[in-house]
Amino acid sequence: MRKLGVVLALLVLGSLLTVGTGTVREVEASTSYYIVVDGYTEQMILDALNGITWWYYTPQYNVTGNVITFPTLKDMLRFLAFPDFRPSSAPLPVSKIKTSIPIKQVVLVTEDGHGTGDVYEKATFTADNVYIWAKVSWEGSGAYPIKAWLTYEGTTLLAADSGSADKYAYYENYTINGTITLHQNDPYGPSVGRWSGVSIFLLYDSSRVPVDLSESGVTDAGYYKEITYQSAVAYVTFSLKDGLTGQPLSGVTVKEGSTVLGTIDDGGSLELTKGQHTLTFEKSGYWSVTKTIDVQSDMTVSVEMYPDSAAFKLENFPANISIPENTIYELTFTLSPIQTSATYNTYLAISGLSDVLEVRKDSSVISPENGKYYLGDISGPTQVSIKFKAGAVGTHGFTITLTSNDAIMSKTYTTTKQVTYKVEPLPFSVQMPSEWQVGMNELRISESSGQSYLITAVLKDGQGNEVWSDSHAFSPYEAHTFTVNVPSEGQYTLELQWNGQTAVYDITVNPAITLKTKTLTVSKGGEGTIVLHFKNPSSSVQYYTIKVSGGFLPKEINQSISVAPLTEKDVSIAFAVPDNLQYDAYELNVQVLQGNATVFSDKVAVSISDSSGFSLFGGTSSGGKTLYYSLAALVGLGLFIAILRRR
Repeated sequence: MRKLGVVLALLVLGSLLTVGTGTVREVEASTSYYIVVDGYTEQMILDALNGITWWYYTPQYNVTGNVITFPTLKDMLRFLAFPDFRPSSAPLPVSKIKTSIPIKQVVLVTEDGHGTGDVYEKATFTADNVYIWAKVSWEGSGAYPIKAWLTYEGTTLLAADSGSADKYAYYENYTINGTITLHQNDPYGPSVGRWSGVSIFLLYDSSRVPVDLSESGVTDAGYYKEITYQSAVAYVTFSLKDGLTGQPLSGVTVKEGSTVLGTIDDGGSLELTKGQHTLTFEKSGYWSVTKTIDVQSDMTVSVEMYPDSAAFKLENFPANISIPENTIYELTFTLSPIQTSATYNTYLAISGLSDVLEVRKDSSVISPENGKYYLGDISGPTQVSIKFKAGAVGTHGFTITLTSNDAIMSKTYTTTKQVTYKVEPLPFSVQMPSEWQVGMNELRISESSGQSYLITAVLKDGQGNEVWSDSHAFSPYEAHTFTVNVPSEGQYTLELQWNGQTAVYDITVNPAITLKTKTLTVSKGGEGTIVLHFKNPSSSVQYYTIKVSGGFLPKEINQSISVAPLTEKDVSIAFAVPDNLQYDAYELNVQVLQGNATVFSDKVAVSISDSSGFSLFGGTSSGGKTLYYSLAALVGLGLFIAILRRR
């Protein structure tokens, strides 16, 4: 900080003021300096100012409505200092005044009645941009040796005594850090009308280091006043983004009516008077945007602009999409026409998203047509939702493309939105069977987030019908095993529901039991065999009862078996064929029970042969002895032929 010297000026010292909020702003001359008087009309202001005798320097100003404008900063500060620098003498109430630039004013006055010696009032402060209007004078009934002077850290800035006229000064410096003191020496005691005063203006930005103002050494007749003027303006910062990509925009022109307020980039600011403003944002290649804002203080306004090749705004679109793994997420947003003349015959397409479950328009399900969803003509805000299942943990993305036409189908508009979403791990771990089977299956869940909540497991068949469910209230880090009962082989979905969310898993239950012998041919009076294949993917022994009945069987066949863990095996069921059968085809029922539950059932088609020989094709023949005789005959014939060749 530079040391202040004596700076006395009776002329204007500049009309450019720099203030800032992290960055430097230049306040232009002329229209940048004005005050607004709340609740006053133009005539009321003129009446209040009429007939004022301004000491030393008469400020230049113009009154329009309730706004008083000044050509320079010096004029504005001189006006606010008022004729004798005291708010009590103000022609307009200071509480009604709002200023176009940040101003704090300190008024120091010493008056008669202090007695002899050096009496003073002082303000101590640290600030940038300090401007002082000072009047040091003496007044009284005689030529008394009275002195009054203004000092800054021991250096006299301005002085007057009984042998000189009143002293005035306009003092300017951008940095002051110390004590400014107003002194008065009156060795003759009180005398009516003697006074000296100074008006110190601190132009500052409240977002920077606060100004420290304090009063000390005030004597009985001294006067000290701090005034912080309300601001008539505010700085509005604009977030300017491409509505589809989210990328920042530059070179955006901002208008109010036909007046251009400026051309700014993303993050740029404009100074606006307090109150309501209707602003229009324009940029080449983009639709213009009109927005009404109410400015009462510094604020940030977000503006999304859409390319003029697009026909829609995608509003209420979630900024950050986070989904637990394997859960179903419904992305909902509002489709709003930018121009209704461009939103006929609208189609929605989704690329990069494999597991789309459903698309809705205003709650109605839309069926896909060749990979697209027909939304029709969009004339107003329309809600669209896309339901999909999240995949593996990580960051994923897909693209939404909307195509539409004008009314005569002469131009096509394309609105493209890139969607990024993050898949987070579940708050619990899930351990499923390596292979699901018909019957009982173990599902183990371990809470891993340190929370307590209820988890409900639901098994649904391919038609969405619930076939099994169970719930468990988990304590932090607790593990629990659900026993899931699968009624039959096929396709299922397993839902894990908690805290309003649902994780979904697709399950294929392959048959644990298959019938290898679907058809066979047997002879009357012979035997037949049915073969079943059993698979046990679990870690425990599985027990079954096989039943064969119906057809020509005189009674039901029952056979109990077991299958070791993680093994497979074939099981054969033999039966005898009566020799007095009436028909040449029968149907046998095959049933497998696990406990009292039937876990498998099928039928075997049996053809009856009258031949007593054997067949190389089909099932087992009933003529077991005939088969042996035939084989012996073939062997004998072979030996006979061999003997003949040796001769």
